[in-house]
Amino acid sequence: MEKFGNIKDTFNKIIFESVINKDEKSKKIFSKYVKKLNENENLTNQFLIYKNLQHKTFETIDEAKEYVKENISLLKELNESDLKSGNEYLQQLLENKEIVKTNDSFYSMVEYLVKTKKSPSNIEKINETINTISSNMLVKEEVEETKFDTVGLPLSVLSDLAVNKFNTKFSDLNESEKDIIKTLLNGSDDDKLNIYKKLKSECIESVNEKLTETTDLDLKDKLLKVKDKILNMAFDTHNSKEDIIKLHQLKNSF
Repeated sequence: MEKFGNIKDTFNKIIFESVINKDEKSKKIFSKYVKKLNENENLTNQFLIYKNLQHKTFETIDEAKEYVKENISLLKELNESDLKSGNEYLQQLLENKEIVKTNDSFYSMVEYLVKTKKSPSNIEKINETINTISSNMLVKEEVEETKFDTVGLPLSVLSDLAVNKFNTKFSDLNESEKDIIKTLLNGSDDDKLNIYKKLKSECIESVNEKLTETTDLDLKDKLLKVKDKILNMAFDTHNSKEDIIKLHQLKNSF
């Protein structure tokens, strides 16, 4: 069976891509995932503990290590049989979706601490694993605001959209797209800034529309995070062409 962390990350990818592609089937799958988490106390606690271990930060290593140990203890207290059946159900919901394994090494460390009984022969490895997880809690995430991935959306999806759209014949483009291309090719920095601001504003309007349309609280939370990151994007002349194209694709994806 796949690790819960990888399953969780795959569902996170599904909800972002479903918003971009307007994929109602994927949205329903994600809703079933959230419903199952809410209905099962062990799954809920498992989700919260993983969230603790991935997002909590500390100023000292000692604080972090103690926090890791406490959360691992909480994981060990959860009903193993209930978790197994619950995680199997979540994995079945994914059907043939490709499992996201970006954080697989981290989840392997968590599972090792949960499943390994402490002994003289493995105490050193257990301590090293705790130290590794704890050290990551001291590292602050760096965000490059001029990069489009700060919007929190999968670049693989957006790059496909960009290629498909801007590889069409110029005559097939609408007036807005023609203006964008003309500005990118011959416009001044001020012209590019104006296009950038206009697209950024339109993206925010599109997100706001989605926020009013949906009743899914979890989806609303995701959209609010996307909106916040769009608002925090900064214009950079060195990346203006890439950012303008990507903002245009984001606007059209809603």
